Amino acid sequence: MGFLVFALLTIVVDFAASQSLVLVGGNLNDGNEAIWGKVVELAGGRGVARIGVFTTASADPEDSAAYYIDIFVNIYGAANATYIPVTESSNNANDPSVAELTRQQTGFFFGGGDQSRVLKALRPRGRDTLVLTAVKDMLKAGATVGGTSAGAACLSDTVMITGGSSYDGLTYGAFSGGYNPLRPDELSYDEYGGLGFLAGWLPDTHFSERGREARLIRVLQDSRDRDIGTTRGFGLDEDMALLVLDLYTRPVGKVIGTRGGVFIADVTNTVVIPSETTNFEGVSVHYLTQDDTIDLTTGNITIASWKTNLKNNEYYNNAEVSNDILSSQRDRVWASAAAQFFNNKLDDVVTHYSYEKNPKFEITFDRVTGSGYGGIPPSNPEIIAVSHQNLKVGIRENV
Repeated sequence: MGFLVFALLTIVVDFAASQSLVLVGGNLNDGNEAIWGKVVELAGGRGVARIGVFTTASADPEDSAAYYIDIFVNIYGAANATYIPVTESSNNANDPSVAELTRQQTGFFFGGGDQSRVLKALRPRGRDTLVLTAVKDMLKAGATVGGTSAGAACLSDTVMITGGSSYDGLTYGAFSGGYNPLRPDELSYDEYGGLGFLAGWLPDTHFSERGREARLIRVLQDSRDRDIGTTRGFGLDEDMALLVLDLYTRPVGKVIGTRGGVFIADVTNTVVIPSETTNFEGVSVHYLTQDDTIDLTTGNITIASWKTNLKNNEYYNNAEVSNDILSSQRDRVWASAAAQFFNNKLDDVVTHYSYEKNPKFEITFDRVTGSGYGGIPPSNPEIIAVSHQNLKVGIRENV
C-alpha cells in the first residue's frame, strides 16, 4: 500500500512540474521520437499520459484526430489519446461536458490546418470559451500543450499570423484581418491574437522551408503598437520544435530536432528610415539549432556546449550572394545563406537581393557584433548543425 501511494505521488509531482509547451514547425515526421516522445513524457510518460487531441484547425477533424491518436498510443505509448470534438461549426466549446472531458487529460496536442478555425472555435474575438479555460487550468496545474503547424501558430497571446508571403509583406505591409484566399500572398494577422498560452512572442511555422523570415519581421514591425503587438517572434522549421519549460516562472525555450532550427527576430531597436518605401535597419536575428536555449524573458541565448565558435575556423573565403533571398519556393534560401555567411573568412557584411522586381529588395547581413557556431549533434553524427546570434539585418526597397 505504501509503495502504491508513493508511486501515485510521484506521478502527481511529475505532472505538476511540467507547465510546458512544445511548438512544432509542421510536417512532423511520425518517427521523430525526440518531439512526439517529449510530449508524452511531459504529459506523464508512457502508460500514464492522457492526450487530448484538438484537430480544430483541420478541414477533416475526425480523420486527423484518428491519425494523432494512433501515433500517440500505438507508437509512443500514451495511456490513451482522446479526440476533443470542438470545430469551428460544432458550437460546443462552451458545453460543460466537453470542458469536463478536457479536464480529464494530462496533455494536449493541436494539429495542423488553418489556425483561424481554432480561434473561431475556442477564442472568438478574443474571448475564452469553457473548453479553452479548461485547457489553461490544466496547463497551470502541470499539463503540457503541444501543437504543430497551425496548432503551434495559434498558441501565443500576441497577434497571430493568418497568411501571406515575405515579398508581398515587404511590398505592401501587414494588415489586420483573416486569410484571403483570393490574395493568398497578402500578409495578414489576427488582431485578437492566439489562444494565449505563451506570453510576448509571435510564432510562425513552416519557416525556413517557405522563406518566411521577412514576413515575420514585417508583421512584428507593423503590429508592434497594437494592444497585443510584440517586438519579438520566432519561426519554427519543419520537423523541429521549441520546447518551453517553466512557463509560469522563468520560461526557457530549447530547440529539439536535427533537421533545421528556430529563427529568432527582435525589432525592438529597429531604426525605420522615413520614406515612401520599405527601409529599416538594425533587426536583431538569431538562428538556433539542436540543444540551443533562449531565456524567453531576457532573450539571452545559450549555445549548446558541443558546438564551437566558427571565428577563425571558417571554411569559405567569402560570403555568397543570393539573388533570390525572399524565395518561398526554394527550400531554406535565407537559412543557408546565413549559415554560409558565418562560415566565411573575409566578409563581415553582405547584401542579398530579391528575385522579384518592381520593387526589388536588398537584404543586408551584418555580423560585426554577431557570432556563428557549429558542431556535430551527438544524436546524429551525419550532419553539422550551425547556429548564429546577433546577426543585424537591414531591409531596403530598391525601385
